[in-house]
Amino acid sequence: MERILVRLPGWLGDLLMARPLLHALRRLHPGAAIEAVGEGPHLELLAAEAVIDHAHPWPRGSAAREGLARALRGRPADVAYVLPPSFSSAWFTWRAGARERIGYRHELREALLTRALRRPARGELHLSQEYLALAGALAPAASGAHGAGPSPSKAGADAFPLLAPPPGAAAQAEAALAPHALGVRPLAVLGPAARYGPAKRWAPSRFAGVGRALTERGFGVLVCGAPSERAECEAVASAAGGGAVSLAGTTGLAALAALCARASVALCNDSGLGHLAAAVGTPTVVVFGSTSSAWTAPLGPRARVIQQAPACSPCFRRTCRIGTRCLEAVGVERVVRACLEAAA
Repeated sequence: MERILVRLPGWLGDLLMARPLLHALRRLHPGAAIEAVGEGPHLELLAAEAVIDHAHPWPRGSAAREGLARALRGRPADVAYVLPPSFSSAWFTWRAGARERIGYRHELREALLTRALRRPARGELHLSQEYLALAGALAPAASGAHGAGPSPSKAGADAFPLLAPPPGAAAQAEAALAPHALGVRPLAVLGPAARYGPAKRWAPSRFAGVGRALTERGFGVLVCGAPSERAECEAVASAAGGGAVSLAGTTGLAALAALCARASVALCNDSGLGHLAAAVGTPTVVVFGSTSSAWTAPLGPRARVIQQAPACSPCFRRTCRIGTRCLEAVGVERVVRACLEAAA
């Protein structure tokens, strides 16, 4: 095999759960050129991993996407792994001319895939294991070594290295911290947002309660998120009191990875930030609501999940119709205790 194409997921958490597959492909095919198509900031985040030889940012316009497909068709891949479940992702790899196109059945895209696998029920395998199983479609002898056996958290710790922040990210993180005079205090990262929807968001007032408890114990608290989450993060930082600042929207993804790597603990919802903190090796506490920790728990040697699942869980809803009992059942004192234990 000389050339491999990987269509990467668009969600940050899913991307980080695809890292074991990328490392496995490098081990299985050390002489192949691995090309990846994904979000530009995500590709920059993986730049230091040495698992991608050619990175192609996903274009925004249809004409630019057609141009990328045409360029890839000029040197067609021997195999393409289609990680997103969308029809358009399979359509893109078909237009790119990949000879083998491997992915899971979804959205009637089987005709575009040469090997359309039946996806397990959500939570039967961790998502990282689902991705690894795609590699096993061409290398069944190797799939047992990567796609089954150890638990997701153990696989995350042992099967591939921690994510190293990109070059220059540490300096960017220091620049973001400089105006806030946090001194030499240990840092805690709080991520109160989750793009998926309210059913994944532990209450901001409870994040603020944890923030107050941590500042009282000498932590500097960094409330982080995307530009669209600035108001929510600023409200949490304000309610947490002195020693808490919001950095939402002020850092890029690389700097955010470096901030997480510097922190003594991170507390997040089931979100991209939670996956990022776990991937760089930060002691990470993640509160789960409507989704399944068996399916998408962050990978990392120091990640822990807090989930109080009622009978209706996991429902995978973006918005709950009965009051997010799963999230309401998780109290502040329990999460504070988990954060202090993780940071110890």
